[in-house]
Amino acid sequence: MRQFILMTILAVSVVTDFSTPSAAAQPVCIRGSGCVPATQPSYNSCFQLALARGESVTVGESRRLRWFIYQCLAGRIPM
Repeated sequence: MRQFILMTILAVSVVTDFSTPSAAAQPVCIRGSGCVPATQPSYNSCFQLALARGESVTVGESRRLRWFIYQCLAGRIPM
């Protein structure tokens, strides 16, 4: 009985792992502005663009960096 339960748990976890897409869009949200979908590659490209255009990752500048990434993902900042 114990082996049956372990095999069932293993089978369910394998099926769940393969059924979830790895590049699923996760939303990036800004309070009061809404959310935009972002995959990891699109987020990374906007992050790199932000750094190239002078944004900073310091604690005091995180709000500006997040706003820039949000705008980039929404298509409002030309690459």
